[in-house]
Amino acid sequence: MSPRDGHDLARALLKRATEDEALVRKVADDAEISDAIIGFHAQQAVEKAIKAVLAANGIGFARTHALGYLVGLLEGHAIAGPEELAEVDELGPWAVALRYEIDDAPELDREAALVLVTAVTSWARRAVGG
Repeated sequence: MSPRDGHDLARALLKRATEDEALVRKVADDAEISDAIIGFHAQQAVEKAIKAVLAANGIGFARTHALGYLVGLLEGHAIAGPEELAEVDELGPWAVALRYEIDDAPELDREAALVLVTAVTSWARRAVGG
């Protein structure tokens, strides 16, 4: 991936992460919105933010929703993220597959999810420059 392509991809991913973050922020306290919807968008915000930082650094990544894998890529390339990245496994169950297995959904700590999303997207904005 050329540096220009990486930067363009990083900006596009960061834009989408920011949109997911905005949704989570607006509905986190709304009891009418299910944990599945909030958890999904929280997971997506974090995933896209991490991918934006990877792309901005010219690091390729698989098409996956596995946050642990993405964090491993950051660590493998000595890219320091916010301390909240240690909690990304909490959002793992909320990836795409769980949206179709609602009966097995764990309870989402909405406040913790919002803290995680905010920390990771803020870090990504600084890292990408957006």
